Amino acid sequence: MRRKGRFMAVLAGLALFASVAATAAFGAHRATPGVTSTTIHIGGTFPLTGVASLYKTIPAAEGAYFAYINAHGGVNGRKIDYTVLDDAYDPSKTVPLTQQLVEQDGIFADFGSLGTAPNLSIWNYLNTKKVPQVLIATGDSYWGFSAKKYPWTIGYQPDYPGEGKVYGKYIAANTPNAKIGVLYQNDAFGKNYFAGLRVGLGAKKTQIVSSQSYDPTQTSLVQQILALKAAGADTFVIFALPSQAITALVTATKVGWSPTTFLGNVSANPIFLRIAAQNGANVDGVISTAYLEDVTSSAQANLAGVKLTKSIIGTYAPPLVPSVNAGDGNVIYGLSAAWTFVYALQHAGKNPTRAGLMKALKSMTNVKDPFTYPGITLNTSAKDNFPIEQEILEKWAGGATGVFTTFGKLYNNVR
Repeated sequence: MRRKGRFMAVLAGLALFASVAATAAFGAHRATPGVTSTTIHIGGTFPLTGVASLYKTIPAAEGAYFAYINAHGGVNGRKIDYTVLDDAYDPSKTVPLTQQLVEQDGIFADFGSLGTAPNLSIWNYLNTKKVPQVLIATGDSYWGFSAKKYPWTIGYQPDYPGEGKVYGKYIAANTPNAKIGVLYQNDAFGKNYFAGLRVGLGAKKTQIVSSQSYDPTQTSLVQQILALKAAGADTFVIFALPSQAITALVTATKVGWSPTTFLGNVSANPIFLRIAAQNGANVDGVISTAYLEDVTSSAQANLAGVKLTKSIIGTYAPPLVPSVNAGDGNVIYGLSAAWTFVYALQHAGKNPTRAGLMKALKSMTNVKDPFTYPGITLNTSAKDNFPIEQEILEKWAGGATGVFTTFGKLYNNVR
């Protein structure tokens, strides 16, 4: 009986050990929220409806890229589960939706959420919770100069002040007598752009003859456009969301104003220029910047990123094919941001942690993203929160069936 008792005790001990080991193994997978042995759950907010809904193809393209990665084995054996919630570009909705993603859905990271005001509204919350707020779709300067205070946040695209400087420097050098009129969104997004423009103009900033702001919910810009025209502006700089940018281009033409026009990259999408032209706008000669490859450019047709874009979208997001063919630059933007996230995840280790993801994102050196414009690489550090800091100027020609053509040399260290 004693022998049997000891035997049973040993079995019980082994069972307990096995139970503890199993629990420990399960706990290892669950130690990082959103990570299991087979999946990584990420999420973000996006304006699928509302004033900025023309950007909704971005998360659709990101989802297509993650589906492509999942179909090819995922990242270190884990598939990416991507949740997108519609905040309609309204910060009052962004906050509870983000809390839902973090506290109910248990996401690993907040990825690619769009908009300056929406991201500012959740900035402190995510950093307090130590939840990565990564590759966010906004180029405001906050994400850069506050890197030390908010270590869990990192941008993706070139920052708006840096881009604004590019336009200012170009105008000052090439049209030194320009009379400049500026239309900008009356919030941090528009003001960041406008501040950069003034820095780039240097002493020529006194040649800004009028600046007109608009509220993000406005649908008519007649008053602002007429004011710019009346001020005698012969150079028009637009820092606006797509809907208002299209409206501004159409309105300028309808009131008989034909200035040299500069358009912020966030709205310099071939599909938007074509919509504006179809509605009567004269868009030929519009100047902007580029940092991604362009599926509409015959000169770029054989680039690897253009071919990969058409392959991925055609296979994993069929509804987006018309947008790609029409030149929706937001599609390749989404693919590029998703590629960058996957790259960082691959370098965060076989059992990724939130801290490991941030370390990978903040230690990129000359990384070539297949979707970025030739010569542009991703570079970050503990103090550098913008992976992309190079741009090239581009000009539109061809009206409603036109394309952008790049010109000049790459602007480097755009900040």
